[in-house]
Amino acid sequence: MVTDQAIEFIKRWECNSSPVLTSYWDHQQHSIGYGTRAEGPNITITAEEAERRLKEVLRGFDAGLRNRLKVSLTDAQHTGLLSAAFNLGVGALDYEIIGLVNEGRFQEAADALRGYDHASGVQLPALTARREAEAKLLEAKMRGQPRVDYERTYWLMPPDATVAELFEVAGQSFPSRGTIGFSADDAGIGDLAVRKVVLMYPARQPPGICSWFADHYPGVEVIYEDAMKPISTVTGVSKAKIGLHGSADGSWGNPILGPTLDMVKTGRIESYKALSTEHPDTVDELRKVREDMFIVVRMFAKVNNDRPLVNDFLADTLADCKAWANKGVTHFEVHNEPNLTAEGQGVWKDGEEFADWFKMVASALRAWIPDVKVGWPGLSPGGDIPNVRVAALPFFEQARSAVESADWIGAHCYFRNYSERVSPAGGQYYRNYIRGDKPILITEFSNPSPDVVKEAKALSYLNYWTELDPIVHSAYSFISTASSGFPHEVWSDSPIAEIVGGR
Repeated sequence: MVTDQAIEFIKRWECNSSPVLTSYWDHQQHSIGYGTRAEGPNITITAEEAERRLKEVLRGFDAGLRNRLKVSLTDAQHTGLLSAAFNLGVGALDYEIIGLVNEGRFQEAADALRGYDHASGVQLPALTARREAEAKLLEAKMRGQPRVDYERTYWLMPPDATVAELFEVAGQSFPSRGTIGFSADDAGIGDLAVRKVVLMYPARQPPGICSWFADHYPGVEVIYEDAMKPISTVTGVSKAKIGLHGSADGSWGNPILGPTLDMVKTGRIESYKALSTEHPDTVDELRKVREDMFIVVRMFAKVNNDRPLVNDFLADTLADCKAWANKGVTHFEVHNEPNLTAEGQGVWKDGEEFADWFKMVASALRAWIPDVKVGWPGLSPGGDIPNVRVAALPFFEQARSAVESADWIGAHCYFRNYSERVSPAGGQYYRNYIRGDKPILITEFSNPSPDVVKEAKALSYLNYWTELDPIVHSAYSFISTASSGFPHEVWSDSPIAEIVGGR
């Protein structure tokens, strides 16, 4: 009847779990082993004998307790009382503490037990600590009672959930530090003021699951919200070309670097976006991997009050673009996020002024590269942020003349979870830019959240590509590599390429 847990608990308080193998004087008797009575001084035993003696003695104390108890105890409560009885004697507990326990007054019994921390009239710190540990066990009125009350959210997976789905839910639930599991009983149990159960994939949950919780675990709040809906495993074939954004550093003027090229191979990438400062021999390397690799190049140069002119921008980019064109590249994105102060907002006061700037660059491109397809640049999505960004959509509308003159429209889309991924304010931001049948290239998309694991990001990207409208020609995950910044977006040193390639 004496549990292993009880034995180990008592050992911790008797000689620090290490048996004394030679008898010693202990207050009122000679003791040995784990505090059991010795026949006299200078007695020696083995560790095995110490263990046997302890178990034998505890069986006697256990029987004495059970003869006096009129109520059922949890294992934890019984351990606390048995430890105290072994140390103090059953008789010392008989009238006050056991009496309170038999009346169900556990808290009072625990408080009374805390007072038994003296020996020969002297309070001993070791006894104070032991009584406190025993009292805490006695206070536990039910198995599984929480140490403190807290709010629990349990993300309940369906019985047929896959490992991939578990990864994805883990990535999305991480910010809330919720619990993920497969047991409805685990989800409902517990003496807590707030218990929430989020049904993942509710259509695949057992029938009547909400009523089941109401019957068996009343008080549980069963919820399902789109914001908490996990990403499923890949549900279809991508309509858009699966693209990867190349080095944020333009490969330092070199052709595509080895690690990035490996990502292209592993991820079975169909389309690649480069900065114009990357060496055009990148085309040759990519076409060795995939003959029909589609490539788009962003004209990369600084635009600010020190270098505001179209001629400044062309001086930095046009020769590079011509070199890319000589390798067969036709699609060029004119600049980047021009509604940001850091990217030139202020050189032009609004979208209309940028439109004039854009059309002058486009004209030069068309003069130098006859077959060029000029792209409107992706804007920083979202509203006004003073001294940082002007709102994307008004800027876009003000630049209508430039948009209409472009051969294709670039878009930037970002999301941190499922609800944002399917929202026109997040992953579907490109829908704000649809103008007739003009192709859209999502030249940047990512999940920049630091709280979502990259395994989950990879799976969400795979789904994202399948969810895009047919008008989206290609979508480029941001970003393969970066020497600084973007730690939560880079593919390097992550399983993203492998997961994407495994589609």
